[in-house]
This record gives sequence, structure tokens and C-alpha cells, in this order.
Amino acid sequence: MNIIDIAKENIEDFSELLGPDIAEDMNRQFYRGFGAVDDSGAVHGAMIYELFGVDLDGDTTSRIVALEGDSQDIKDELKNAYAKDVTESSIDKSFYETPNEVMADDLVSFGFSKNAQEGREVIVTLADVAKIPIDLKAKLPPYIVTLSDVSVIQYRNFVKKAILKGNKGSVDDLAYLSRSWFEKDVSSCSVTDDKIDGVFLIRKTPSGVLQTKLYTAYGPEYVKKLGFLLIKTIQSGLENYPPETKIAINRHSKEVAAMTKKILASAKGENVFSGTRNG
Repeated sequence: MNIIDIAKENIEDFSELLGPDIAEDMNRQFYRGFGAVDDSGAVHGAMIYELFGVDLDGDTTSRIVALEGDSQDIKDELKNAYAKDVTESSIDKSFYETPNEVMADDLVSFGFSKNAQEGREVIVTLADVAKIPIDLKAKLPPYIVTLSDVSVIQYRNFVKKAILKGNKGSVDDLAYLSRSWFEKDVSSCSVTDDKIDGVFLIRKTPSGVLQTKLYTAYGPEYVKKLGFLLIKTIQSGLENYPPETKIAINRHSKEVAAMTKKILASAKGENVFSGTRNG
């Protein structure tokens, strides 16, 4: 069995095994992976992970995204390749969260802990969101627009500001993501004096799920702007997608978790397994 790096050039070979969403994410700056192929090039396994903190002076952490293999020996070879990269890339800590107990047990054998808990991600539909207790027919001020209404320069300038404030939402590679990576007709922006001072950025995955990525606003009226951005994004979502469209909310921070609990009190994450290991 041959263990090879998975990159943009060969990710299509692994897309059937990994699914379209992970395959697309392999084009991003901090996603890495190893694949197991035989001498004929047939795929027999893959391990995918995402790095965090690479651009910072602190610790580098790694999130295990996927571990698949036709046999335990193949999985062990993939884990050995990962262990080598842990050393070469100075990864301080690794973690995972998955509903797949087989994957969790494979990682336990690799030195990870294992805990059962509610997942950070909540899946709802546009129909669910349309029922939240806010006025979705409210007339919004003209400075609340969609991402498609702002320029690339305005978007880039806001990204620089957000990163300087340490605010990347659930996308650690925000600095490397183009405006077109987000769903421009659903994502919303607040614009003051020709500058973006608030966003609700949504990503549409290849599988059709709308993912919340960054929800923030700045300035003395940031709370009001956050409310407007929420209404605008929901309005745009309902205009562009059917009500059964799934929305994935990653409760990556206390603020997002609190907002989710307030407006979607009955929404719960699925049961998952999580764990960590040093390196």
C-alpha cells in the first residue's frame, strides 16, 4: 500500500470516499490529508485534518476531519503518516468531534481521549428559522445589504479589520477566502461611510447545506446591526432557497451559542464523540 499526500491535483480521486464537502475543503489553505492507494492507483483510505493557529505565535492545533480505510492496517499506516507530520509541522494538540464511533475508537487507539456529548453544530432548516420570534417583514435600513452588493475591496478591508480584532468566526483561514467563497446572495453586510462594519457570512456547501461562518458587527450600534443582519440573511435565504434547505450553525463561541439558544431554544446538536491528544 502506498501512502500519498492528498492535494488539489488528486482530490477528485478521493471525492467518492470523502464526500463532496470535504473534497471541496481540500482546496483551502490549512486542510491537509494522506491517502492510501495501491499500485494501480485504486483508493483504499484517507485521513484529512485542518490546522489552526498556523499564522499565529501560539500553539498549532489540528482537527481530525476524517479517517477512512478498507482495513485496520491501512488506517494504522495513515495514522503513522499523520504522526510524522505532527512532528514536522510542530502540531501541539490534535482534536476531533464526530458522530462516527468507529472513527472515534480508531483515534482512541492512536492516543486520543473519547467523550460522548452534544455536538457543537446544530442543523435546522430555513422553515425552522422562519419561525423565530423576530419580525422578518421588517423594513431594513439601506445600509444593510447582501454581500453581492459590496465590492471585493470593501470585503477585503473588512476581513483585515476582523482578523486584527481576532475575529475569524469558524473559518481560521478567513484571510485566504475570497468573497465568492461565500453565498453572496444570502450573506449580509452593514455598510457605514462606504466601509463594511458588520457581516453575517454564509457558505453554501457542494452538498447544498448553508453554513454560518462569521457573524459580527462593530461600532456603537453593533447590537442593532446584528439584529438587522440576522433578518436580512434569513429574508435572502427564504427568497433564494426552498424552506427545507438545511442550515448548519457552528456554535464555535459563547456568543454564537447564546444567540442560537435565544432564537432556536429547542434546537440541539446531534450526539457525537470528541477527544484530544498532545501532538
